[in-house]
Amino acid sequence: MTTNETTDRAVDDEPERPAQHGGGEAGPPIAGDPSSFPSDAELARTLCWQRSRATLSTLTADGFPFGSVVSYAPDDRGAPVVLVSDMAEHTVNARRDRRASMLITAAASDGDADPLGMARCTLVGHLELVDDAGSVREAYLERHPYAGYYVDFTDFAFWRLDVAQIRYVGGFGHMSWVSADGYATATVDPVADAADGIVEHMNDDHADANLLYATNLAGLTDATESTMTGIDRYGVTLRVTTPTAARLARVPFPQPLTSADEARPAVIELLQQARAAAD
Repeated sequence: MTTNETTDRAVDDEPERPAQHGGGEAGPPIAGDPSSFPSDAELARTLCWQRSRATLSTLTADGFPFGSVVSYAPDDRGAPVVLVSDMAEHTVNARRDRRASMLITAAASDGDADPLGMARCTLVGHLELVDDAGSVREAYLERHPYAGYYVDFTDFAFWRLDVAQIRYVGGFGHMSWVSADGYATATVDPVADAADGIVEHMNDDHADANLLYATNLAGLTDATESTMTGIDRYGVTLRVTTPTAARLARVPFPQPLTSADEARPAVIELLQQARAAAD
């Protein structure tokens, strides 16, 4: 069998995709209130807003995926807009076949972090030339001021990825397809830009509070250590050490937050609840 025959053969005889990692050996359940996690549409929309560079894949004349690095700015429905040259290979590809995808990955806080455990999403759709550049120019240059040098070059133009569907992966065992409408109507998390600083502060200065959240609000009464791994409008996520296993825990806020300024009072209120539950 030739190389091309091997590559292009039908995949009907491929093994069925597993439904779970590890041969179906499920880990311990998430403690607390897992229903308070943001939806995958919200997570994907927030990730796209937070990042500004991605891998754009277009199709070559021979039908092979061609990946390239691009800068982007999301529009008001989360569709990424790129500024690219007509000389670029991805633009040549897009003019011939509009089908494309864009891979957006979370920033690594630790250089040794496993990339398979990090959030990422792939937006699949069609690249469309933006006729009215004025509608996207300001937002793009606000994110990428260096592009002011070449934005008016005659061979550069704005293209928008018209999103058809999104594959969101939050880490091991956390993945789903998100519809285009679900993604477009989801809102960016208002705490997102401040989240890393809040998490760092809680872990550096308030480890005792994190432990109280785990023991008294998430029900892990045998917890010996607790680290905050995330905060969003709906609550906080903890990684908890217990004598039997490492656990994830989710503790919701009484009400969703509408701004980052509400985060500090909200975590203080959770601490008051945790202390009251101990009495």
